Amino acid sequence: MDRKITYREIIYQSSEYDQTLLLRHEILRAPWGQSIAEDDLSGEGDDFIYGAFDGGRLVGMATLLNYGETLMRLRYMAVDPAYRGRGIGAHIARTFEAKARETGKEGIFLTARVSVVPFYEKLGYRISGEPFIPDHIAIEHVGMTLLF
Repeated sequence: MDRKITYREIIYQSSEYDQTLLLRHEILRAPWGQSIAEDDLSGEGDDFIYGAFDGGRLVGMATLLNYGETLMRLRYMAVDPAYRGRGIGAHIARTFEAKARETGKEGIFLTARVSVVPFYEKLGYRISGEPFIPDHIAIEHVGMTLLF
């Protein structure tokens, strides 16, 4: 029987933050022969980092940061494959939407792998721009925006 998933803010450079590095590495980088250590994460001390936990184990996370005057940016959404389909990613995205609204922003921007576009479309995000291959990973991405 599953324990209840709990959600909370993660403090930069805490032991829980270290868990985010492992999860991001395993899901977003290692399958393509890359390492999260190659990413410049030095600015994350200013970001809102949010996680989903099963007991003390991190099973989902993402970061939210200011993105210009009117938007925030969602980055590094990662959910453990064994926990997908349980609403964890949607819960994180909705929490970020509420946070962006509280700060007076007009919406949220993200870049997503083309394979996960349907997930974000279900949450109200719309494609903004043409598909592209980012410098950090050779997988087609697309910009997406949710406006309030």
